[in-house]
Amino acid sequence: MMDNRDNQQCSVIFRDIASLLELQGDDLYRIRAYRRAAQTLASLSEPLRTIARRGALETLPGIGKTLSREIQELLETGRLRYHEHLITTVPEGIVDFLRLPSLSTEQVRTLWRTHDMTSMQQLAQAFHAERLPFDASTLETLGKEIAAWEREQHRMLLGIALPRADILVERLAALPLVEQVSVAGSLRRGTAMLGDINMVLASPDPPRLMHLCNQQPEIRQVLETGPTSTVVVTSEGLRVSLVAVLPPQFASALHYYTGSTAHLAVLRRIAQRRGLDLTQYGVRQLERSQYLPVATEEEVYALLGLPYIAPELREDGGEIEVAEAGRLPALVTLGDIRGDLHVQSAWGNGAHSLEDIAQMGQRLGYQYVAVCDYATAAAADRGLTPAKLATQVAAIRRLNATLPETFRLLTGIELEISPDGEIDFDTGLLQELDLVIAALHTGLKEPRNKLTRRLCKAMEHPLVDILAHPTGRMLGRQVLPSIDMAAVLETAVETGTYLEINSHVLRLDLPETYVRQARDLGVTLALGSEAQSIQDMRTMRLGVLTARRGWLGSSQVLNSLSYRGLLQRLQDWGVSNVT
Repeated sequence: MMDNRDNQQCSVIFRDIASLLELQGDDLYRIRAYRRAAQTLASLSEPLRTIARRGALETLPGIGKTLSREIQELLETGRLRYHEHLITTVPEGIVDFLRLPSLSTEQVRTLWRTHDMTSMQQLAQAFHAERLPFDASTLETLGKEIAAWEREQHRMLLGIALPRADILVERLAALPLVEQVSVAGSLRRGTAMLGDINMVLASPDPPRLMHLCNQQPEIRQVLETGPTSTVVVTSEGLRVSLVAVLPPQFASALHYYTGSTAHLAVLRRIAQRRGLDLTQYGVRQLERSQYLPVATEEEVYALLGLPYIAPELREDGGEIEVAEAGRLPALVTLGDIRGDLHVQSAWGNGAHSLEDIAQMGQRLGYQYVAVCDYATAAAADRGLTPAKLATQVAAIRRLNATLPETFRLLTGIELEISPDGEIDFDTGLLQELDLVIAALHTGLKEPRNKLTRRLCKAMEHPLVDILAHPTGRMLGRQVLPSIDMAAVLETAVETGTYLEINSHVLRLDLPETYVRQARDLGVTLALGSEAQSIQDMRTMRLGVLTARRGWLGSSQVLNSLSYRGLLQRLQDWGVSNVT
């Protein structure tokens, strides 16, 4: 699977430069050069990094020596100094204005210079107050862009939305007139961040049910409502979209409202070729204009000549073509997970004792939990010292001797990668551990090439088993560390290092895009909650959802192994993690 993220990033930056130069009345030739380069990069089917490696950047249309050097700087460092300089010459929100397709550079200049608008918040307020000096056509398009921006501001973390949705499902199922209820939308597909919590309900009387839902005490505000749907805000501030259909329509409605839009668009084309129409009310025969009986989503896909496609795969990422070829993967499930490979205890930054962690692990049905408290040579007061770790290891071994034979704690550590990529800790002590995790928490604003080298060098250390949260992302933050993930994946293959899918609510890292690339390379991944409290160990299901979105099967998940199988795998150093 090609990764063209560099292409898109460089294209956006060159587009920004062209717009900023035009805003400042710069030379028309330079403006056109950057704009043409942006178009060239956006249209490339081959990864830009591949083209750069073979020294062919200047063969691309509109890319000369200067632009080639700037592309190389972007690829190596993840940023462009000239771009950063230009951004400092205008108020922060102006670049957001310039990226709106509905606004010309002249219109942006008017908003800034004449109306003193410099933020999307100000623009949205002026739009809603009907104070913008633009024609109806521009306002119509701009309104859609502002609505999309506003939705983005209210997006929720999957780990926040999912447990609340569980409670809502339970409450809705208890209402009169409700025969079936299920989450739908991006929540059901397991996306890391989402807008509304979407739900589909089956009822013999949808209008009465919608009225009843609007009257519930936990509803703070009704935003939109109709005979078969309502959008409400709960007392917790969550936006919830409810759709009610008749019971025979439930499977079709659940499929339709689960999406994604792109996935459904492809299915509709397949349906049309078969003389069918795919709707939220059912699958309709076009010739007879009547609905076919559909009781399950499996039957929806069967009518289209396809096997069932799991919600997590429904993103138009090749799943339909793979389904047509009969090669859909059997995805990992939460029931496949035999243990948690990243939990922190009260010995470090965690809140609970080893005994508490062991009890929770057993309640979750695990065979093992790896205790991996944080340590760094640069600031020993922030984590375990070698002496404290040795004492902890002894405590874990004593505790294991008292536990049922069906469960064990694993000894481990999460080590900070030093600025030069070293793992600076007592080597003899590391050799005694079941598991060594390397992680990067510091220096995340360093240039791309330096960050990438730090990660890759750490993976080359013979005692490092797992690279934790490899991209360093924190959900909700716009700026990500700039890392060459292709190089990280290649190093994982070469060194036999496992890559973590960290299921912490704020991380879900490795993201599904890279999970799928790792899968395609045959790399095995390790799921860990990085829980600092025993309640957070339940976030493992978020990691499983992320793994499923990355097309991962249980055979490429390290902690699908039994306790004995895991120990054997970890102790056989030198055996590649590539299947």
